[in-house]
Amino acid sequence: MQTVAVIPARGGSKRLPRKNVQPLFGKPLIVWSIEACLNASEVDAVYVSSDDDEMLHLATQHGARTIRRPDALADDATPKIEAIRHAHTWLRDEEGVEPEIIVSVQANSPEMSAGDLDKAVRLLKRLECWEVFSIDQNDAMNGAIRALRTHCLYNTFLSAHMAVIRANYVDVHTAEDLRAIEARYGSAEAFEQAKLG
Repeated sequence: MQTVAVIPARGGSKRLPRKNVQPLFGKPLIVWSIEACLNASEVDAVYVSSDDDEMLHLATQHGARTIRRPDALADDATPKIEAIRHAHTWLRDEEGVEPEIIVSVQANSPEMSAGDLDKAVRLLKRLECWEVFSIDQNDAMNGAIRALRTHCLYNTFLSAHMAVIRANYVDVHTAEDLRAIEARYGSAEAFEQAKLG
């Protein structure tokens, strides 16, 4: 197994309670990210890391594997990288899996497409860099996609071996963000079509 996608999805979001299970075009928010990962040809397996039973159940229902995250790594102060490191350790210890590449994927970036995930992983391989992450139209990192070589998970220094892809997504943090996406696309069919590129 060369490339694993991990979707960190806490149960305790504050600005929009239960954010990752809020409906968008009739599907829980996290399901759009799961489906994008499952449809990416460069991704070999998809895992959802969560402390939340509903999130884990939804993940299983929609074809992802699950990692039960300890409560100590599921509060507001926990950096996302700690959840990804926990997932890596769990994969190694519980499933005997040591992927070459881990892709951290946001549950609250529903516009993310399989095509952009593939683009990030292919760029990582082609340039032989350590990390590829997504940026928005302002050239700011948006956190939606972060593909990295597994050995980089534990770096304590800044790396110059990086590249970026442009992916201008709405990161959902409020009910207004959900409505903005629905207004932009108008229907589930149009949304699906846009994600196909």
